[in-house]
Amino acid sequence: MLALAALGLLAVVALLALAHLFFWGFYYRVLPQQDELRFADTTDGWRIALGRRTPRGTPRLPPVLLCHGLSVNRGNLDFGVERYSLALHLAQAGFDCFSIDLRGHGASRRLRQDAPRRWNFDSYLAQDIPAALDDIRAATGSAKVLWVGHSQGALLGLAAASLFPDRIAGVAALAPPTHFAAQKELKSLLRFAFVGMRRNRLLARAAAPIASRLHLALSQLAINTRNIEPRVTAQILANLIEDVSPGVFAQFLEWARTDRFVSADGKIDYRAALTRATQPALFIAGARDFLAPPDSVRAGFELWSGKKQLWIASVANGASADYGHSDLIFGRKAPEEIFPRVRDFLLALSCATG
Repeated sequence: MLALAALGLLAVVALLALAHLFFWGFYYRVLPQQDELRFADTTDGWRIALGRRTPRGTPRLPPVLLCHGLSVNRGNLDFGVERYSLALHLAQAGFDCFSIDLRGHGASRRLRQDAPRRWNFDSYLAQDIPAALDDIRAATGSAKVLWVGHSQGALLGLAAASLFPDRIAGVAALAPPTHFAAQKELKSLLRFAFVGMRRNRLLARAAAPIASRLHLALSQLAINTRNIEPRVTAQILANLIEDVSPGVFAQFLEWARTDRFVSADGKIDYRAALTRATQPALFIAGARDFLAPPDSVRAGFELWSGKKQLWIASVANGASADYGHSDLIFGRKAPEEIFPRVRDFLLALSCATG
């Protein structure tokens, strides 16, 4: 009798948990707003999604490839709330914008049964990025793109600039942690994060209605919640957060442990490659970013060989707040303080075609 009661209680709790996830997921639901959803097939059997925002006004070339960060999907840079869509902001300036869902994220799917179920940072560079570049060339006729990336997406852009120098015309890198010596708080927590990384999507959706208002110390690693509207924080948690591949997580963990930025097999030194990249690059860091602190971003900036700019988003530098990691995109004033810097950098590297 006691066992039946316990099972009944567990069933009720499970139903309540499902109802909680369903209700708040629906309440904070933000639908993608791209003009076209394209797909690019990789040689190893994945179908990579690209959300396209076509130019408003006079078109410009090259097109723009926007790449999301770790544990999020393409909504990171093309959010369904128009004010916080960097892709839309750039499309309004005339750019043809393509926001990628890396494998395992968003609308990207395995195309074949033999497609890998485990991948790492190197897989994105070897498979997903070349497939996306080829699809953008097919859609626009342009062999080159301008790259805009946040966090992991910024690291991918910096690495791609040296690996594919004929395909990348310039890089806007928001919060790229090219060095890991400065992240002392992060290092102390990383070894405990694996379970959460595998359940990120579920945990984020469950926490959406309350996490936006609590300003927990742990959450400040990835976002300065006081610099974001509470509803926007909840929408981010309910729509953008994705699970992290064990291979990707293991690679980042090794970088943090050794303060290196290399391929998993050690054959490619991505950090050393920064010294060989000659494209123009814009580096932006948040003064309160604990995942990619200003010292980490500045170290990558100093290695870059091309023409370059660095801006720290802080009150001391004229911003409305000391920005954290994700509020470089979603901060209250990011559309006025961050987006125009990215737009103007890209405009200087582009030309009108109409």
